Amino acid sequence: MTARPTLHRLTFSEVAIGQRFYDPISAEYFVKQSDTLAAMVTGIGDGTVPDEFEADDIVGVDQ
Repeated sequence: MTARPTLHRLTFSEVAIGQRFYDPISAEYFVKQSDTLAAMVTGIGDGTVPDEFEADDIVGVDQ
């Protein structure tokens, strides 16, 4: 059984462009593309379809 990395909680606005983060609502990982968009890179996402995020959305970054 693999242990899940520890997630550090922060808002979407605090994530750097190009940084990978975890979205607890979809339970998937995304890569931030701009101040409002990110693309899913796990699950059904291949990193090509952007999804909108609000600046105050709570996300997690692996530590």
